[in-house]
Amino acid sequence: MRRAAILSLALGVAGCASRQSRGTVSADQAYLQGAADAAKQLYWAKQALEAPRGAVPAGRTEYYTWEESGETRDGRRLAPETVAVPVFIPDPAPAAQDR
Repeated sequence: MRRAAILSLALGVAGCASRQSRGTVSADQAYLQGAADAAKQLYWAKQALEAPRGAVPAGRTEYYTWEESGETRDGRRLAPETVAVPVFIPDPAPAAQDR
């Protein structure tokens, strides 16, 4: 009886370990597929931004700039730098004609 209990315990532990390793392999594969998909999306987004456009969009681009102090929240000191963020400001849409 004791031998049967030890045998069933050993099979139970081995079965759990094999299930866990199979789950880890599929999780790793899913991570790699997700990372590859993210890289493809970034590539095509960059291509779309750099593609030549026939018509210029109605609006203008303004740059908001500010000076970074060079000190982080945890007290580290970095070189100060100027940061510029481009912001597209669309022209107002023409008003609808009253009927």
